[in-house]
Amino acid sequence: MGVWSLSGRLFVSLAICVLACFGTVAATAQPLPAVELAPGVHVALGARDEAAADNGGAVGNIGFIVGADGTIVINTGSSRQHGVRILEAAEALGGKPVVLAIITQPLQEFVMGAAAFAERGIPILAHEAAAQLIVERCERCLANLTALLGEEAMRGTRVVAPDRTVSGSLTLIAGGRSLHLMHFGWGHTPGDLAVLDPASGVLFAGALISIGRIPAVRDAQPTGWLDALAELERLPVQTLVPGYGPPGGLDDIGPVRDYLTQLDARVGALVDDGAGLQETLAAAELPQFAHWALYPVMHPRNVQHRYLRLETELFDREPR
Repeated sequence: MGVWSLSGRLFVSLAICVLACFGTVAATAQPLPAVELAPGVHVALGARDEAAADNGGAVGNIGFIVGADGTIVINTGSSRQHGVRILEAAEALGGKPVVLAIITQPLQEFVMGAAAFAERGIPILAHEAAAQLIVERCERCLANLTALLGEEAMRGTRVVAPDRTVSGSLTLIAGGRSLHLMHFGWGHTPGDLAVLDPASGVLFAGALISIGRIPAVRDAQPTGWLDALAELERLPVQTLVPGYGPPGGLDDIGPVRDYLTQLDARVGALVDDGAGLQETLAAAELPQFAHWALYPVMHPRNVQHRYLRLETELFDREPR
């Protein structure tokens, strides 16, 4: 595992531009509440629903790790306005300048707030595969969120490519704090990162873990995701922060594995039996997960994604 170091001192001189960068949005936005998980480690919990006008698209969890010299933010939010609130909360929590933002997955609720960080000259780090996806498709994310949330909510939001990338796992030193960044391969997305703060035992797992909420499988490689979950279970974790849902522990990894495994097993059996897509959608219910948030919406989408992927794989195996 390599070591990457970043000092917060370079960014102190930029603090004088905060008011100019934030404008009137910061003055009118509500404070972003955060929960302390351990000394210097906090999380702001996102809404459990899908992105909508009433939640401003803030549906993913945001992490804060305060070091001796600066604060590290885990994920940047869904819009510039959300990013502004995240920065305000981050610097209020520990009184330290934000010196780094880490994006765990290339998902709109994690990346579209990066404009607020870029305005401050704060480095934005992601896995190289995540950075590539951000460049390739987040203009579409921006258009979709603008249509959903409105022009005012998305004012000033733009696609910002990460200016720091990693290709694998490493130990990172930022703000005077040592963190372990872990990439287990293509799981939920090609560019998954998990962030472990060894001083507190808090793990920010990003979208690799959802607690009480149906995970999305659109970009997933199922075998790689299950392998990543097994790796997470081996870590010395006291508190697990999912990408969605409340903080938990290592015991919360098992239900995610169960959902992914049962989804593939059920859809796979129907595909093998020659069921059509509509028949599969009707027959692939998993009632033991029906109490999870987004089940009526996300589970049918997951069934459709897995059906189409498995049908393609079956077609590719057939002799021509």
